[in-house]
Amino acid sequence: MSSHGSPAPRFRRPAPLYASVAETIPGEPDPATSTDLAHDSARALLDGVFHSSDADVVERVVSLAAQDGLSDLAALWSSAPATTLPGALWRLYVLHTWTQRHGDDVVLRYRAGSRTIPGLRYLSGFAEPPDVQQVQRTLDHILRGAFTGDLGLALRRAGAVATIVAHGTAHLADEDADDDRTRQAERLLRTGEELTAAGRHAEAGRLD
Repeated sequence: MSSHGSPAPRFRRPAPLYASVAETIPGEPDPATSTDLAHDSARALLDGVFHSSDADVVERVVSLAAQDGLSDLAALWSSAPATTLPGALWRLYVLHTWTQRHGDDVVLRYRAGSRTIPGLRYLSGFAEPPDVQQVQRTLDHILRGAFTGDLGLALRRAGAVATIVAHGTAHLADEDADDDRTRQAERLLRTGEELTAAGRHAEAGRLD
């Protein structure tokens, strides 16, 4: 939906957000083992952090993508379905990395979207109006929460962020007649839906 009675943006079924990232990773995993490796590596990472009392371990996992440590897993995780643990963690890392690298753009899109769908703002946890540092800190907190707290809630919060940003992107695309932004809005909306679905699966104990 959109404000002031203007028509809601039309979203097509898009490809997953930034699926092209995986294409930059050299080599292909063996199809016979890639699914098991994806699930096993994601579970090992999650369990290793959840059962650790070492704050440095948590910090290293949160900054994994920034340190390019995620690249070894990207070829496996990026193609995993959203409602699996590796697929959900991949989408969460991608959203987190985008926010850290392009905070100004995320804030611009979020502010436009929060006026359109205010009902999700409480779940995202952003202050109003958010600034770059606050948005980046909140995404850090959401990512930490996935590993140290409530995985389902963390994924649903990330889904709310992506959905709000998607609607903001669509609003800006309508203003500028920008086809590239329209396509970005579609991908972001899909990511928001996928993260939300993954969160519900996690809360039901069905995120494997």
